[in-house]
Amino acid sequence: MILAGDVGGTKTRLAFCRLDNGRIIRQQTETFVSREYSCLEEVVHNFLNKYDVSVTKSCFGVPGPVINGEAKATKLPWNFKEEQISEKLNISSVKLVNDLVATAAAVPHLMPDDLYVLHEGGQPDPAREGQTRNSGFGNGEEVIGVLAPGTGLGQVYIYTNAGQRHILPSEGGHVDFAPTNGVEVRLFQYLKSKYDHVSYDRILSGPGLNSIYTFLKETGFAPEPPELEKRLREEDPGKVITTSGKTGEYKLCTEALNIFASLLGTQAGNMVLSLLATGGIYLGGGIPAAICEKLADGITVNSYLKKGRLSYLVEKTPLYVILDDHTALLGAAYIASES
Repeated sequence: MILAGDVGGTKTRLAFCRLDNGRIIRQQTETFVSREYSCLEEVVHNFLNKYDVSVTKSCFGVPGPVINGEAKATKLPWNFKEEQISEKLNISSVKLVNDLVATAAAVPHLMPDDLYVLHEGGQPDPAREGQTRNSGFGNGEEVIGVLAPGTGLGQVYIYTNAGQRHILPSEGGHVDFAPTNGVEVRLFQYLKSKYDHVSYDRILSGPGLNSIYTFLKETGFAPEPPELEKRLREEDPGKVITTSGKTGEYKLCTEALNIFASLLGTQAGNMVLSLLATGGIYLGGGIPAAICEKLADGITVNSYLKKGRLSYLVEKTPLYVILDDHTALLGAAYIASES
């Protein structure tokens, strides 16, 4: 049996999986609140004790860069070591990968029903293709990108050449935030007054959405109704903002979600140009799936396509939302099955 894990700053999900005719079948799956545990081993130990299952291979997607089988979570006080996990849990094969690497490993196996098409893309214009060296069109190579806002902002690329697939980890979510209009300039200035470094991760994440909302409230965009203030105080602020933003119930929430959706499109377009990821950009994680209808209203795609002289490259590049919220688990299982 394969044990797959998707470790996040907010929650950790574990699943038993099996390989059936080349496809991963996910079985028992449970979710744990990460901060209620001192380490990954404690979470896995509780999960294994609940089921009488013999695990031979495992892979865990973790929130941070993995170097020589070790990692440190970026937004969780956990450290990870493959050898240590293997010894403590008596699992012979343990693999650690970045959480977005796990998501990327599942992307080639997704079915059409697992995806929502925001922008179909299309074939390049031969008259313009030659303007950009190594455009990735028609040369036997393909690069796709995965962008996933959650507790933080994850990015990863998948490079395919002559049938060989390579996953390229990235911490591109932490690059400098570059505002493109007056509102974004003011947002940058607001965040810069609070943080030494303002990255896209500060904005395109659950905490980032809350920061956008607070920026709008504190700069006088609209008053905060008492009932909304109460909900934000007593419930998960990110969920309140996204739910109310989708329905248009509160002006502050609606505008916060508009800005978030626009900036998500901007960064997705940046990914196309950064590594010529013309094979497509996939928006993963729980947030895009939860606000898919909002992302489909045109704000996200408009920002995605707005790339000046190289807009034509982005125009030809499809943009998808991954609807399956268990993609990282499936990808981790695929990686484990190949180890």
